[in-house]
Amino acid sequence: MPLQLKHLALRCADTSASRRFYETLGFRFLGYRPNSTDAMDLADGSVNLTLLPHEGKRPKLEEGTEYIHFGVEVDDAKAAWRALRSAGIRILRDDVKHRYAPDESKPPEGSFKAEDPDGNVVDITDDKDEWRKE
Repeated sequence: MPLQLKHLALRCADTSASRRFYETLGFRFLGYRPNSTDAMDLADGSVNLTLLPHEGKRPKLEEGTEYIHFGVEVDDAKAAWRALRSAGIRILRDDVKHRYAPDESKPPEGSFKAEDPDGNVVDITDDKDEWRKE
């Protein structure tokens, strides 16, 4: 039986801010979780992303020492970079593999790392072969 990742859940200090971030990347809002006005489901067509409220402080970790990061493939990394920058999102690195310091004056070539509202690192690429699949 083939294995496929179908669901991720993230604890968020502000689920609405996280929703805006992930919608900017292309995730679609599916609705609120049953009996909740904060917890919600988003999806990219294959993976369900549940945003759950989290109260309290989490330690702020630097990129490269974070507990979790994950990657998304987009049609156009430069367009994603522009949309995230317009939304005030912090770009952490140009190029997900080489981890160059970001040049805020121009979009990177092919991939970059961004920080979601909770400090989670998201690798963003338009390279269909960025990550090994088998």
